[in-house]
Amino acid sequence: MMGTEKRTRKRKSNIPDKAEQLFELSSDKGILKLILDNAHEGIAVIGDDYILEYINEPGARIFGGLVDDLVGYDFRQFLKDDMVKIVAERYEKRRKGEEVPDVYSFRILRKDGGEITLEGRVELFRTADGKLKTFAHFLDITQLLENRDALQESETRYKLLVETMNDGLAIDNEKGELVYANEAFSRMLGYKPDEIIGKRWIEFTKEMTMNGFKEKVSARKTGISESYELIWTSKIGELIPTIVSATPYFNRNGNFIGTFAVITEISAQKQAEETVQFYLDLLSHDIANQLQVIMTSSGLLEEEVPASYIDDARKDILDAVERCNRLITKVKRAAQIRFIPLSRIDLTPVIKEKIKVLERVYNAKVHLTGLKKGIIVEADVLLGEMIWNLLENATRHNPKEEKQVWVTCEVDSESCRLTIADDGPGISDMRKKILFTERKYGGGVGIALVSQMIRKYGGTIDVQDRVIGKPAMGTKFLVTLRMAERRKD
Repeated sequence: MMGTEKRTRKRKSNIPDKAEQLFELSSDKGILKLILDNAHEGIAVIGDDYILEYINEPGARIFGGLVDDLVGYDFRQFLKDDMVKIVAERYEKRRKGEEVPDVYSFRILRKDGGEITLEGRVELFRTADGKLKTFAHFLDITQLLENRDALQESETRYKLLVETMNDGLAIDNEKGELVYANEAFSRMLGYKPDEIIGKRWIEFTKEMTMNGFKEKVSARKTGISESYELIWTSKIGELIPTIVSATPYFNRNGNFIGTFAVITEISAQKQAEETVQFYLDLLSHDIANQLQVIMTSSGLLEEEVPASYIDDARKDILDAVERCNRLITKVKRAAQIRFIPLSRIDLTPVIKEKIKVLERVYNAKVHLTGLKKGIIVEADVLLGEMIWNLLENATRHNPKEEKQVWVTCEVDSESCRLTIADDGPGISDMRKKILFTERKYGGGVGIALVSQMIRKYGGTIDVQDRVIGKPAMGTKFLVTLRMAERRKD
């Protein structure tokens, strides 16, 4: 039996055994049978009433049976149920002379119950006695379809992997012209893919010279893979440091046809390296200064000098030690900034607390205006450290006996504008321009910490004269913080 269903098969009694009618078309039946049975495809003849009159040996093997299991039976019995109507309709229409596809696929049930897919090529012919027959060639394409589906699935997974990977992926040809760029690489440079494809990759970096570009291409042609740092230039002019891992690829003939390159952005690593170096510079400079004070003052303790000198030396040593401790504390605070999450912080009690400490420690007179209850800003638990650094900066460098500080707060629905001004010696216009950007220790750890924290909070900071145009009358820092979104109760 063919298939798992119970079917009643009835052999048509007047069909010649072994398709003798077909063999009559040849003067040598043995040669014809040899040809048909050694074909790579199944061959079948269907007569009236859907009856299978002939099938060759390869065709019988495709169906999973013997020739005698098939010849004389209604071919519809071997079709998968959902294919019976479709194939039968085409059979009838073809015999009536209507247009139907000559080539199409259909599913059958083998003798072992397995389901396979065939592709058939069908046409009509008339025998010598004028009878109309359907002639069919068919191949088992089940494995081919499975391979195609597997390939499509593999291609889909590969495309999904490439397009969702965090690293950039670019492919160029033997001339260095980009032929593919994934979404990550396009986003990294700020271009759309069609703005990148067709251009040489050297056009997107100002760091690489033409000679360097030619050397890279030549190295790939010889089969050399390598990883190297390269700074790209984005569409808006931003410099993007990366590590490029480049691998050549060749065609089947061994000819170089291009390069695969994985581009990993290392901005965060570079920023971390610069931050470490920055604080190292600060510590090296400021602590070295304090150590010099300690060494000089310690030398006075061994000399025969007036007692007042000894008291001053002790005071200078203690003060230098305190400065070193304060410096180390601030650098530790700065190291914590990146790891503390933002939250809703009430600015009002923070400012009030730090003002009290300032008045007690530095004997400063603080003029506070505009501070209201419940000013909730977007910050973190180190907000007090930022406020303290600004307040301390306004007094610590002020040589006056009576130090004055003005703190003003203005609030709207989106931001809080905080100003802290003093009557100290002020900052020159030249220093103002580089106060937050100078590479070394010029701004001090305190201002560097404040600037870094405000950037994290999404705010801004600026510096001005307290009295515009008169730097010697003091400095004013202007800070903007984002108001936290209101909670929906």
